[in-house]
This record gives sequence, C-alpha cells and structure tokens, in this order.
Amino acid sequence: MSSDNYYKVGGSLEYQHPTYVVRKADYELYEGLHKGEFCYVLNSRQMGKSSLRVQMMKKLKEQGI
Repeated sequence: MSSDNYYKVGGSLEYQHPTYVVRKADYELYEGLHKGEFCYVLNSRQMGKSSLRVQMMKKLKEQGI
C-alpha cells in the first residue's frame, strides 16, 4: 500500500486495513454475533462503528455465518 493510501480520512476502513486498530469490542462483538446473540454498537460519530461493521461482516462471512 502506498503512503498516499495508508491513512484514510472519513468513511469506513476496508477489511484488514493496516491502520485498523483491533479493540476489545471487536472480540466481544464477534463472540456475541457468532453465538447468534442480539448485538448493538453505540458510540459517538467518527469512532469506528462502520469500520467495525466492515470487519465483522467479512470475518463472519469467511466463517460461513
């Protein structure tokens, strides 16, 4: 990835983007969704909710869920 595309301002980060920071919430959300639990994500704007959704959707799809 070129340095021009390394950082992204605004919008969701692509799956496994090098600047995506995996948080405790990622593991907790994945576990809940994997178990079929109802999950929700609440946070203020520009805090990574959409990027988290992208990560979870791709990871679950890879698992066949």
